[in-house]
Parts: sequence; structure tokens; C-alpha cells
Amino acid sequence: MIFNKTGYSCLCTILLFCAYVYSQSLESSVTLTLELLPLEKQEKLKEFYETIERYIDEYDWTGHEYDEPLTVNINLQLQEASSSFEDRYSGIFMISNNSDMQYYDKYWRFPYSPETILEHGSVYHPFTGFVDFYVYVILGGEFDKLGPLMGTVFYDKAKQVADQALFDAQFSTGWKERSEFIDRLMSDENKPFRQMKDRYYLGLSYVEDEDDMVKKYCREAIDLLDGVLLENPDHKDAINFLKAHHLEIIEIFKDKPDVLKKMMKMDPDRSETYKKYIL
Repeated sequence: MIFNKTGYSCLCTILLFCAYVYSQSLESSVTLTLELLPLEKQEKLKEFYETIERYIDEYDWTGHEYDEPLTVNINLQLQEASSSFEDRYSGIFMISNNSDMQYYDKYWRFPYSPETILEHGSVYHPFTGFVDFYVYVILGGEFDKLGPLMGTVFYDKAKQVADQALFDAQFSTGWKERSEFIDRLMSDENKPFRQMKDRYYLGLSYVEDEDDMVKKYCREAIDLLDGVLLENPDHKDAINFLKAHHLEIIEIFKDKPDVLKKMMKMDPDRSETYKKYIL
């Protein structure tokens, strides 16, 4: 049994904007798979995807306004992990920005019933804390595109959630790993990758005006990305970045074979694609 939101219509979007005094900074799409649950639990949770979407969509995560909401896609497969006194679940969870960030987690454990009220606040809960953690990770990556290390404020929030979660004795599974994960994202070793995104998106900001500036900043980004991959060829975020943006990079540097040759070495999985544009 799979449930999925098909999206808001323009009218619904307008009404939502009017309904809230803040801008709707995120728009989520949740795909929920329930086949591994007993039939009665499948029925109880058939609208669970909407609960998650409302929790994400109807909250101002950033205090910033956007021409277009940031996209968050979630895939969640649930299994039962109930105790004698409450409904509990385990989840295989994947979240992405539908572009260059994707994170997978198979260790989510949480209590939930349809009567549960999900609230944003400073008190940690194993359901909302987990969602908050990964939303803040996505926001950290998105805001790093807007200026040097601008995502730090959201990485800090994710770190705060992880620190709180480590004290939850009943639902601590996976939080040591998540704490280490956010530490890696915020580490000095990862700063070149984060700075690369700022350079790249600064270059894209000149697309309508100055081709030389596009090439200047995007070349700086490629040099930084090359250094990241030389240091760590398995850097997942760097690999996802190349996968998402390689055609864009080819379009920018299609008259610069030296850059495309460098891209071939950095991104061997798509070397044949680069070759097509090297004279």
C-alpha cells in the first residue's frame, strides 16, 4: 500500500500563502510504503504521509521568503516495532532536495498513534526530532549555496537535535551515527566542499548578464571540487553534486575543452558524455 501527494494546485498555493503570516519555505512530497505492517496498522496509518507533509509544509523553518518553496522529497517504509503499551515503528527513510542532496537512514525508531499531535518546539521527540534533523541538514546544504558557509546556522540546529536525542534511552538507535554525520558536515575538512557550492551558485547568478563571471566562479568551484575528490574519492555529497550538475557544467564550459577534460577525470562515470563536447 503506497500513498503519495500529487502536489498543490496554484489556487491551493495562493490560499496557503494567505493563511499564514510567514512564507511557506518548504514544500514536501512524502511517499509512504506500508506493506510490511499488519492490515489494521496499514489502515490506521493510511494518511500518515499527509501528517508528515503538514508538519514540514506548515512551518517557517528559515524566516526567509522565496519566489519558489524549497522542495523536500521523502520516501518512508514502515515496519512494526510496537511494545505492550504503545504503537511503535521502525522506518527506512530517504530524503532529498530532488537535485544534489540525498540522505538515507534505516535506523529510525519512534512511537506514534493517529491521535499524536506533532508540535515544533524545543522539547525533543523521537518522531519530530528525526524529521527536524534531516530537514535542517537539507536546509544547511541549500543555504551554503547562498553565501560562504551560510548553512551553518541550520547545521547547528541539526547538531542540537542530535545532542538531545543521545539522551533518549528508549529511542537512541542511530543517533550516535547521526551525530557523527553532522559533525563531518560541519568539519574543517568539509569546508572546501561547502565553499565550492557558494562559488558555483555565485557563478550561476551571472548567467543572464556576464558569461566571463559565470566561467570565473564556476571554474573556481570545479577546482575546489577537484581538491575535495582527490582528498576523498568517496565523498557522497560531491558525487551527488556531479551527478546533478554535470550537464549544466558542460553547457557552461562547452567551449573550454581543458575544463571538460578535468571533469572527465573527476567524474569518470560520465566520461563518455564529456567526450562528446571535446573537439
